[in-house]
Amino acid sequence: MTTRNRAPPTGLITLAVLLALGAVGIAYGFWSGTLTIVGTVDTGAVDGRWGTAICQEFHTWPRLPAGPGDLGEAEGKEVGSVSATIDEANPGLLRVLVENGYPSYAADCAVEYVNEGSVPWVIAGIAVEPASANLTNCVLSGRQAKTLSCNELTVVFVDGIGSEIFPGDLVASSLRVHVEQAAQQGTEYGFMVAVCVDPANGQPAPGDCGSSSR
Repeated sequence: MTTRNRAPPTGLITLAVLLALGAVGIAYGFWSGTLTIVGTVDTGAVDGRWGTAICQEFHTWPRLPAGPGDLGEAEGKEVGSVSATIDEANPGLLRVLVENGYPSYAADCAVEYVNEGSVPWVIAGIAVEPASANLTNCVLSGRQAKTLSCNELTVVFVDGIGSEIFPGDLVASSLRVHVEQAAQQGTEYGFMVAVCVDPANGQPAPGDCGSSSR
């Protein structure tokens, strides 16, 4: 008896081909899939502001007070006054006002600049600028000790450029004011002091802050 080999039904062949193509398609899909990783980088905040500013008069300009006998106005006068106020809208700006000053009147202000951010920074520059139109021919000079020389007023600020301050710490400086011979009687004189800071891991370019510091 002769046995014949029968060809598989056409339907079974088609089904097998479809299953094979499906398997290949799934494998290709896995091989060409895209893996996406989502992450968040939280950067620190650079934030500095004036903390305190306390002024006292002295009469031994340019030498700083050496003792209680050097404090106050010369000859026991009680004429002039000086105030240092932190700007409410911009706590990075210090406003100093001299009232009823006369030639040789002097004051020394102990000021502190505080790091209220979350990263350390360095002092990169200082701005000392007139705030009164009656201060004339003003010139800012110096680096570590800035001097604003006007006809009517001289301001010396030891600025601490390059100092690195960590979060929560502060840097203390001395701000001295002297009224010159050209000062007019009964006139107020004001000026502003601002500090520019850069992240400690950056590349600060020490110099003067521009008017943008206001």
